[in-house]
Amino acid sequence: MDKRVRKLLRVVADYDPDYYDMFSDAEENFFAQLYVQRIVRHATSLGIRPPAKVLEAGCQAGRLVVPFARLGFEVTGVDTSEFSLRRAKEHARKAGVEAAFVRGDLVSVLDGRPDRQFDIIICAEVIYLWLQYRDMIKRMADSLKPGGILCVSHRTKLYYIMEAIRARDFDTAATVASSTEGPFRDSKYFNWQTTQELRELYQSLDLNILGIHSIDRFAWLAQMPPSGLDEAEQKQLLAIELSETISPDLCSCYALVVSRK
Repeated sequence: MDKRVRKLLRVVADYDPDYYDMFSDAEENFFAQLYVQRIVRHATSLGIRPPAKVLEAGCQAGRLVVPFARLGFEVTGVDTSEFSLRRAKEHARKAGVEAAFVRGDLVSVLDGRPDRQFDIIICAEVIYLWLQYRDMIKRMADSLKPGGILCVSHRTKLYYIMEAIRARDFDTAATVASSTEGPFRDSKYFNWQTTQELRELYQSLDLNILGIHSIDRFAWLAQMPPSGLDEAEQKQLLAIELSETISPDLCSCYALVVSRK
């Protein structure tokens, strides 16, 4: 659908047939519980309990805002899309929970709240699209209360390698294996990391990693028998399999990193 038509429908009818509402998707709700349970376990172990303050950066339609609010946390969702926020508000209303929603880019929102007021900051399935992702991680960490936790999910390097191999694009797979960011096939920019690269990234930002957790592992993993490949493809696949830059312990779509200063 043409973007201008979509924009008009959103404004006039509050409707967009192409909008992907993650809150209303059964599979996404399953993955949301992975986030919620893992984050809450870390928070509880540190004495962070409701009504502690939670900020979700890039909250979309409230997939994580609503379950955290249900648990009694004081939640603020931030997103650049007014349409997404309207959906999130409606989902929160139907769930009978209270949550605050702020429209704007994360930097502007955090700059408008210079005091450290959040116990938990969550950035799920967003930061892999940001060119300045290192600066954004630091900026979020700086907005935490002392002892607060930062919870960020990153795309794994293995995910993009597997996606490229499934498309028999071995050149792209090899490029991903030897780098941490750049274009991926038809998309302009992504970043991706192995477990070790994530540890080095957070260490460079003076953040202590409390845990790295797989998000969407078994629902995603696919197999490609080498017998179905020609000789050249087999050689390329072998080289990628033998690469020392690929961490074997994080076979999933996303890696959730929970950290604190």
